[in-house]
Amino acid sequence: MKIAFPTNDKKTLAPKIGLAKGFLIIDTESQEEIYLENERLNKIIKNHGKLKGDCGEHGLGIGQVIPKKLKELGVEIFIAKFFGEGMLGNLDFYQINTYVSKKHYIKDILNDLKEHNGNQ
Repeated sequence: MKIAFPTNDKKTLAPKIGLAKGFLIIDTESQEEIYLENERLNKIIKNHGKLKGDCGEHGLGIGQVIPKKLKELGVEIFIAKFFGEGMLGNLDFYQINTYVSKKHYIKDILNDLKEHNGNQ
């Protein structure tokens, strides 16, 4: 199963999906990792400079781009700290399950999933 996480450092969950530097995709069976850069965010920063304040991801269009790319890469589950309505709707359209996690480290989330699946 392939699981995706928004991240800034490939180790922790980013606070906001749209402002994440990229998305770490982990295949839980093969342990293969794929890193997908947030190209839309990079383009916006390149053209407009650093984003200021707590602008969120509103108007950046990331919720329209990322779900399709995740689906193309075979992602089944997307785990984040928070989902906006637009992102949730688009992930649902592509039949990608979503889970909210309060954990900070991706490895801790994966360990919890492994324990949960082992107890079924």
